Amino acid sequence: MRGGVPRLLMPKIKVPGLDISGTIVAVGPKAKKGFKVGDEVVAMLHFSQSGALTEYTVVGEAYLAHKPARWTHEQAAAWPLVATTVWQAVVVRGNIKKGDKVLINGASGGTGTVGVQVAKALGAYVVGVCSTDNVELVKNLGADEVVDYKKEDVTEKYTHQDFDLIFDTVGSAAEIWAKSATILKPSGNLVRIAGPDNAMDTPFTFLAAGAQIGYNKVSSFLKRGPGYHLFTAFPDGEVLTKVINLLDEAHADPVIDSVNEFTLPSVLAAFDKSKSHRAKGKIVIKIA
Repeated sequence: MRGGVPRLLMPKIKVPGLDISGTIVAVGPKAKKGFKVGDEVVAMLHFSQSGALTEYTVVGEAYLAHKPARWTHEQAAAWPLVATTVWQAVVVRGNIKKGDKVLINGASGGTGTVGVQVAKALGAYVVGVCSTDNVELVKNLGADEVVDYKKEDVTEKYTHQDFDLIFDTVGSAAEIWAKSATILKPSGNLVRIAGPDNAMDTPFTFLAAGAQIGYNKVSSFLKRGPGYHLFTAFPDGEVLTKVINLLDEAHADPVIDSVNEFTLPSVLAAFDKSKSHRAKGKIVIKIA
């Protein structure tokens, strides 16, 4: 994986970055969705194309959404990938409903923070899992309960099939995956966006990861138990528009770990921080 993108699906030489916020400077002759020069927009780029770390990039209009005026470009750039991922995870696959009890593992990370905000905006009761240093952050995002994984084992604290949905943004906490049947309702869903770091590096690791997911899916079907989902988000401008508008109406703001300069040392440091899984929220690079 590279920043959550399967290596198998990426070109060998690629400009990195999937999130953008900027201003349209030109519109192609076949564009039909009403975007025009001067519009401020956000987008999640498709991982097969050239990435976001350029002064100019070409974006298919199907991936675009208008940027709400109250966010700066630095703020808005923190949303697209994680907002799209969260919507496709908790709404499309997780079937979240008002009043559902939702567990978010990795609630202080770039995706987890948005997961908390979106789930709360949709009327769910949210339990976030994070480390000691981030408990207050997750509380301030609106989580109803916060579990400090350094002090408590979430699979021991909740043992009565409490949750309608588990959203696992970390992937390394095997206990949640293995013990999910004890904390997840039989009708619930476990949605996981991260697996082992090498899960999609080669055909072998890809097939191994797929076999494990297939086993869980078949087991859940035969036992009529919880649903299990592991997926990679794909860009979708309509989805991005929905979730951006939801977050704007909820007066939510992105959690930003840092805003970095567009220099080689600064960009490399930003990627190192991202790979450490210790960032509080999103890491932003300001191009211009």
